[in-house]
Amino acid sequence: MIIPEGFPGIPSSFEYQTEVAQSTDGEHSIFFHWFRRRGVTPKRALMMVHGQGEHGGRYQHFPHYLKDEYDLFLAPDLRGHGRSEGIRGHVDSFEEYVDDALLAWNALRAKVDQSGDLDWFAHSMGGAVSLLAIQETGDPGIRNFMLSSPCLGLTVEVPVVKEVAARILARVWGSLQMGTGLNSSLMSHDPAVAAAIKRDSLHHTKATPKFYLDFVDSMERIRETEIRIPASTRVLFQLAGEDRVVSTAASEKVFEKLSHPDKTKIVYPGLYHEIFNETVKDQVFHDLRDWVRKGAGS
Repeated sequence: MIIPEGFPGIPSSFEYQTEVAQSTDGEHSIFFHWFRRRGVTPKRALMMVHGQGEHGGRYQHFPHYLKDEYDLFLAPDLRGHGRSEGIRGHVDSFEEYVDDALLAWNALRAKVDQSGDLDWFAHSMGGAVSLLAIQETGDPGIRNFMLSSPCLGLTVEVPVVKEVAARILARVWGSLQMGTGLNSSLMSHDPAVAAAIKRDSLHHTKATPKFYLDFVDSMERIRETEIRIPASTRVLFQLAGEDRVVSTAASEKVFEKLSHPDKTKIVYPGLYHEIFNETVKDQVFHDLRDWVRKGAGS
C-alpha cells in the first residue's frame, strides 16, 4: 500500500489483515482490507467505500484519526478496483458495485457484537453506491452514515459527441477501457497525495462506455428520487468547496431534498475533491470525529 509522505501509519494498537470473498453473483473475488484493534471483540465498526479508480488501501490513515471511535475498520475493493477481480473501470450494471458494498457490510456485521454499533462512510462514487444500497435494503442497520464529496453529478459537462459515442460503443463494445483524463493534482492541494497516486499501481484512470452510462443513469436516479434513510440513522455530508471532479451543487441539492430529522452538512471552502487527504485533513477528521461523538452522547 502506498502512503503519501507525511501521512500517519496504522496505530500500533491495530493490526492489518486481508480477506478475499466471493461476489454474490459468483463472478469475481472481492478483496477486503481489515484494520482491527488487537485483543478485543469489536463493538464499534466502520466500513469505508472508496471512489472510482481508487481502492480500500488508500484509507489506512483512517484508523489513526478514528482509533478512539472504532475497534474495527473494513475497506473493500469494489470489483474492477484495487486487488479485486474484474475489468478496471467496468461493470455491466452499477448495481454490481452495490452488491459488492452490501457483501462487505454483511461481512462487517458478522464480526461485530450484536449489541455493537456499525457506521458507514463513503467517498465520491462510493457515495452514489452507498445511497443506492440504502434504498435497496431499506434499513441495513447503520448508526452513522457519512458521505465525503459524493459523486451525484459531474463538475464538467461531457460533450454531446462523446455522450453519443459512448452510447454507440456500449452496444458493440461496452467493456472498452478508455482514460478518464482525471488529473491527480486536482484531488488534493497536498503534492504528496498526487505523487502517491502516480506511484500506486492499484490506482487506475479507466472507464468503459457501459460503466459510464450506467453511472450517469444512477446519479440521475438519485437526484430525482426521494431518498429514504431510516430516522434512526444519522446523516453527515462533508463537501469540498472547490471540487473540480464532482458537483458540490448536486450534492447540496440532494442533501436539501433529503427529509430526515438528523442531518448535517459541512462545506469546506477552497478544498479539492479528496477532503480527507487535504493539507487540512486534521480539521476534516476532527469535524467527523466530533459529529460521531455527539451522536454517541445523544
